[in-house]
Amino acid sequence: MTSKHYDIAIVGDSLTAQIVAALFAKQGNRVLFLSGTETKTPTWFHSSLFLEKILGIMGGRSCFVAQHPIQVISANSRLTVSNDIPLDEELVREFGTSGPEVSNWLTALNEQGLRLEELFLENGGLPWSSFKAAALFKLRCMHRRVNMSEMEQPIADQLERFSGPARIFLTDLLQGLSMTDVENLSAARAAILWAQARRPEDLNGPHFSQTLGKRFDQFHGAKAQLSDLKSLEFVGSRWTGGQLESGGRFTADNFLLGDKHQVGLFKAGQPIQIPCNRHFIAWKTDNLAGQLSRLLESRIICGGQRPLRLAIEETEDGQQGLILSSKEATKDDIRQQMEPVLPFAKYQLSEIYADQAKTLTDDQRTALSLTSLPIRAGKNLYWADHTALLPEMGGAGAALLAWTIFDSLSIMTKPD
Repeated sequence: MTSKHYDIAIVGDSLTAQIVAALFAKQGNRVLFLSGTETKTPTWFHSSLFLEKILGIMGGRSCFVAQHPIQVISANSRLTVSNDIPLDEELVREFGTSGPEVSNWLTALNEQGLRLEELFLENGGLPWSSFKAAALFKLRCMHRRVNMSEMEQPIADQLERFSGPARIFLTDLLQGLSMTDVENLSAARAAILWAQARRPEDLNGPHFSQTLGKRFDQFHGAKAQLSDLKSLEFVGSRWTGGQLESGGRFTADNFLLGDKHQVGLFKAGQPIQIPCNRHFIAWKTDNLAGQLSRLLESRIICGGQRPLRLAIEETEDGQQGLILSSKEATKDDIRQQMEPVLPFAKYQLSEIYADQAKTLTDDQRTALSLTSLPIRAGKNLYWADHTALLPEMGGAGAALLAWTIFDSLSIMTKPD
């Protein structure tokens, strides 16, 4: 029986997996991409240094679009974050004498985020969990005067300086950007998210995925359906290959787990735990045409007890609302929290996606710092799913993780 050999075999098609597949294929590696049906969830694609670098390599600058303004709306405040509107003036209008303090804090947070992105770019991505990688990253932190111990503390600690409406606004803003409670959001992640939200460009998500697929095909990447995968082979301490239902067999030097939902395929090796399995629920409304205020933007953070955000998109059926929540909620819960945004609208809600997940303990949250993410899941098996390692950071987190894997493994897999 004939067998094909690959440098990289990718199992599952998260956005991280799509990026890594295209990068390795362009480098000239033999890549097998075992993909299924990617679940689409409402995603806000902000730009980042890593997305700019990746699209520069891929020749995909056309994927960038003008920044989408973000509105933060609650029962107590209404504020728009946009590069076309002076934020300091918006903050003074909304919070009076507290406005300058909030503005200064957000300016400092933006600077921290930019500094962290530059640090990770210089480092080749996130540091790997090895003594050598940790020591080198520590030296780079010292050079750039970045205190990662402080940056890994919850951002909620910094919000204690504020009170009243200003604190509520900042909590709503950061929870809406990250889709996680501020008590579980580190200052480092908050800073990077805020820096990305302030960039002048966003990313067209569907166009980006199409570009990655075209580049993968252009550079002769091999594709197969996950449904055709019969088994994976584990010998000694390494994954060695797999068998397809159609009769084909393959071997590979390295494996990337590109979808946390496919972790069961690797049960023959050492037990693999999903590092950070968050709980997201996506909803959609029916047609909202004629029921929306002209003052509403297309990206809205709905303030309240749970992280909740709304994207209004034009469809063939009119204007549809796509809602993302990070906690269990009934339809009535969602409607109640969206009341300040859609006070007079009549609409039906339907669930389009639910990622059931376990709740992390405080010890597990502490372990998931940016400087000690468990990227390696086995001797030659690596996590390539940002929703398992960086669920708070969306598309930009996918790019950061993808570049980390590519930069590290490309030394071992680069063709002669």
